[in-house]
Amino acid sequence: MPKTIKIMGISPGTRYTGFSVFCGPELRDWGVKNRTVIGHRDRLDGFTSVILGLIGQYGVNVLSLKRLHPSRSSLNLDRLVREIRSGAMDMGLRVCQYSIDELKLFFCSDDRTNKVDMMETLALRYPVLSYELDRERAVINPYHVRMFEAVALGSACFYELDGRN
Repeated sequence: MPKTIKIMGISPGTRYTGFSVFCGPELRDWGVKNRTVIGHRDRLDGFTSVILGLIGQYGVNVLSLKRLHPSRSSLNLDRLVREIRSGAMDMGLRVCQYSIDELKLFFCSDDRTNKVDMMETLALRYPVLSYELDRERAVINPYHVRMFEAVALGSACFYELDGRN
């Protein structure tokens, strides 16, 4: 019997990180992990340990990680991604990375699409996300965007590894 693909999607940030967990094509869990620790080193160490803890908790065997855009990154965010990637590889996980532009094309197939379009497409594919989409539309400062990015990362990774769309 083939091993079930269990994927964790991670959209990292230095203040909060979106995550999703897939068991095959099924979205099992999703959310945002917020870290409010004073000092960048503590914050990044905390995020790394939280993410690696989630990987162990869910028994995932693939990590799908957001590929950062060079102009929208920082030294601390780059370090966080390196630490998560390194920790996942040390745990024997396969690591896949996708840019936001790749995800938008995967889900919307239009190069003029934006993150809101992608979020709407994801809510149609996974109706359980409709509540979060409505909440995100109602706020001024986006919060759940990283969660939707993490869902997109996990879903795109599954369909790429599984070989179907």
